[in-house]
Amino acid sequence: MDKLTIINNALVATGNETVNVLNDPSDEYRAANTAFDRAVRFLASRHTWPFAMTTEALTRVPDADNKSRKYSKNGFRLPPDMFHLKEVYHGTHIFTDYEIIGDVLSCCYDSEIYAAVVKAPADANWHPMAEEIITRYVEAGCLRSLNEDFREATAREAGAEALLEETRTHVDQQNPARNMYKSKIADARRRRRV
Repeated sequence: MDKLTIINNALVATGNETVNVLNDPSDEYRAANTAFDRAVRFLASRHTWPFAMTTEALTRVPDADNKSRKYSKNGFRLPPDMFHLKEVYHGTHIFTDYEIIGDVLSCCYDSEIYAAVVKAPADANWHPMAEEIITRYVEAGCLRSLNEDFREATAREAGAEALLEETRTHVDQQNPARNMYKSKIADARRRRRV
């Protein structure tokens, strides 16, 4: 994803002057850049995009930083730049018996804790459909701040929302279907069949 290209596409689509470089001092750049940054954070945190998922090893925190009463001896720092915690692992096994207070995850295990988290993906990793959604949100931001056309801005946001629904199902087809609830009984049955 090229930020300058998305900003210029949005500026052209809204009838505004394009910019030649990032950090241009013009009003067009400031408005489009603000809309771009908001759209990226919003879109990355709104859905568990496969291209925004990563698994990271968590590091222990001193017991003084762990405010949990239930698991006061085993606290781990969550990644500071994550948007959403998806799953927690001890080694290679998912577990759900943990507590989060602030940015510290507390649990009964003392090592090998990993977290599957949603983060802002690297610019190159964005799916092309997600880039189009970002462009439409930037267009809406430009229409509001530069053109002062609030009705058309609302229409562009509605178009971005409709495209978002289509994109989420399309991108999520890459991974197998999953249940939100992970049944221990169903998991045991699956293991018995193998």
